[in-house]
Amino acid sequence: MSVPKFGFSAFLKIINANPRPQRTSIRKRCGPSTGGYDFHKSLRYRVQQVSFGGLSRAAALASTQQISREPERKSARQALQQFFRWKDEHPGEFETAAPLTFTSPAGLYKVEFTPDFLLQIDNRRTAVHLWNTKDPLDSRLVRAVLSSVASRYPIDDRPDDFAVLSLKDRTLYRWSDADRETRALGERLLALLDMQFTAARRELGLPASPDLEEPRTRA
Repeated sequence: MSVPKFGFSAFLKIINANPRPQRTSIRKRCGPSTGGYDFHKSLRYRVQQVSFGGLSRAAALASTQQISREPERKSARQALQQFFRWKDEHPGEFETAAPLTFTSPAGLYKVEFTPDFLLQIDNRRTAVHLWNTKDPLDSRLVRAVLSSVASRYPIDDRPDDFAVLSLKDRTLYRWSDADRETRALGERLLALLDMQFTAARRELGLPASPDLEEPRTRA
């Protein structure tokens, strides 16, 4: 069985969760992947089209009518409106930035940081990941996790800053605002989740490492 991998929004969600739902989520990640539906894929696609594909704002908003699920359609439209308001306050040309995938210290899970765009903010080339989930974010925890991303990003063509933009309230959480203690917290959080994965695997009767699991055969 492969090592579980978190997208960055999913990782932020689990880091910001209370202990009980956090443990439940980790136990689920230890089982076979069920795929799941990406509720925010339609939003990210439209942001990419506006940022790099020449799609107008009006056309992007109008295209949300094509989203069949009403909650997803409403969420995407509201998020786009918030994104456009934020962009009006932060002029400049969008650029792309490469994603980063890294493995936890104990090798029990992976995290993928995928920037939705790169933009010059306060004279810093900033790689920005969009957050559009209703769950609240703790600013210190977000900056701590961004610190772990920044410390692992290849130095060649590395952005000057890394950030998460919440489209619920247009708050920008920036790695550059993290103090030394917060940056160290990022590594402790990674190790803490490793401990939780270890406990979950033990409770489920799984080998200590996903690499030691035997391939599962279907009946």
